[in-house]
Amino acid sequence: MVRWRRVCPVVVMAAWMAGCAGEEPAQRAPANILLVTMDTLRADHLSAWGYARPTSPVIDRLAAEGVRFDQAWAQWPKTGPSFASLFTSTYPKDNGIVRRVGAPLPAGFQMLAETLRRRGYTTHAVVSNGAVASDFYFDQGFESYVETWKLPVEPDGTRNKAEVVNREVRRVLDGMDTSKPFFLWIHYIDPHFPYEPAAEWLDPFLEDDLYEPLADISVARTARRQMGGIGQEQVLSERTDLGYYVAAYDAEIAYADDQLGVMFADLAGRGLMDNTLTVFTSDHGESLGEHGYFFDHGRFSFETCLHVPLIFHFPGRIEPRVDAEPAELLSVTPTILQFAGVSLPDGVWMQGRSLMGRLRGESGDEDGFSHAEAGYATEGRWQKIVRDDRYKLIYAPFSASQRFIGGRKQPFALYDLLADPMETTNLMETEPSAFERLKDELRAWWVPESFDALIDTGDTREAVEVQDETTEQLRALGYLQ
Repeated sequence: MVRWRRVCPVVVMAAWMAGCAGEEPAQRAPANILLVTMDTLRADHLSAWGYARPTSPVIDRLAAEGVRFDQAWAQWPKTGPSFASLFTSTYPKDNGIVRRVGAPLPAGFQMLAETLRRRGYTTHAVVSNGAVASDFYFDQGFESYVETWKLPVEPDGTRNKAEVVNREVRRVLDGMDTSKPFFLWIHYIDPHFPYEPAAEWLDPFLEDDLYEPLADISVARTARRQMGGIGQEQVLSERTDLGYYVAAYDAEIAYADDQLGVMFADLAGRGLMDNTLTVFTSDHGESLGEHGYFFDHGRFSFETCLHVPLIFHFPGRIEPRVDAEPAELLSVTPTILQFAGVSLPDGVWMQGRSLMGRLRGESGDEDGFSHAEAGYATEGRWQKIVRDDRYKLIYAPFSASQRFIGGRKQPFALYDLLADPMETTNLMETEPSAFERLKDELRAWWVPESFDALIDTGDTREAVEVQDETTEQLRALGYLQ
């Protein structure tokens, strides 16, 4: 049987484009919104971003036919905080969803789905990571919210593979009221550790020119470990060569990419792509041993975990191009809202600024900076990060993380992302003007913003009841011990 990914992207995209050419209608119908997110997906492990392995033919086609934001950042490299920031268009420092899994979303922050539903959209989601469970109120505004880890276990012992997600998407589509515009969020989790791809996806990468069998990973006697190696419970297939783990991660991407193509084909076959904006991104990346940090995310703010893919695709409405300037996932919601016909003063919604002008090839109104946060510290001592089109500054006030970033008793680290994309050389002493400029911007941005006039602070949702299935999945993903 021929794999879809090898023969069908062109066919699917051709079907996708059908009905989109020709003259512009006098009055457009409201655009459907398809948001597709793939968990733990590094931008630099996609071919469209220059990766040598053929991990992503479907995503590459999407990028080639849409606007690819080359330098997009998540606002926190952890699933819960990242999606809380994306859907509310607020920074973690201001919405309070930081660091840990299972923090309930504040009731007062309006979510993207809530806003679209009030405008007459039918709203649905199929998600596969317990960090965005309805237990934590991520289902706000959705008419249906399918959580795959709460479904019966598949014959192969899984619940959350992309094939299961696609099956549930088909069920949602079968019951959808197609007389209304739709907002559909689909979240795949496959690239998340533990990387356990099927042999048909893994074996080709174990035999290619990029496979490196010599680098060995240290295995500690403890169950789990992040820095300097891994623990006993994290060993996969009794392998300790780093090349195997990188290949397995890439194979998970390739499998999910293939299933993404299957989902696109289904939507196109139903005629649901003709007036649909598709947005593709990820919640965060993954460290694959860089900086001594293995197979995890959230603890540090290096590009391996912050830099994510971001693509906007709308045949006939968005001309293909690459935007090389920094962008934030904070901008996704206001951009979607403008496509849905929501009038935004100055293109701003909450703290996010729409990318609509940049999608048209115009220069943005942004100040040229992107901001993010990361780390496991508490009480505001987590990492604060800012970048411009070249330099990136990390502020790490917590001493336990400093030695892995700028060095002991060195809270700042400055990197030249153009000359040193893997962030190996701290330029704080040799580039004083860049350091002072970014430090001033970081200081101005860090002041918490008050939303008292915008949100209802009466329901703080401090206590939540978490279902057993969610706890089980979070433990399997390594979020809980």
